[in-house]
Amino acid sequence: MIKVTIYYENLSPVGLEVKGHSGKNQYGHDLVCAAVSAIVTGGFNAFQDDEIKEIKLDDGYAKLIVKQNEVSLIKLEMLLIQLKTVQEAEPKNIVIK
Repeated sequence: MIKVTIYYENLSPVGLEVKGHSGKNQYGHDLVCAAVSAIVTGGFNAFQDDEIKEIKLDDGYAKLIVKQNEVSLIKLEMLLIQLKTVQEAEPKNIVIK
């Protein structure tokens, strides 16, 4: 299962951590993992270096913490909405907390 943890600061989301694989299908054929990977990779690429406090992207792991400014928080919210859409479609394979 893919586990997404949202980080908050002053009641506002400022980052996320994504761990694991969905297990829906075999490695290389898993559409849930492919969707999450595309969302996370594309989402991370939307941020400018000066908007990022921390970033890490590896196989089965991703973490992003952003600086609190209007633009970066909007980008982060869009990223979270996309992940929540996958969770709604595949609740047995991805959990967001």
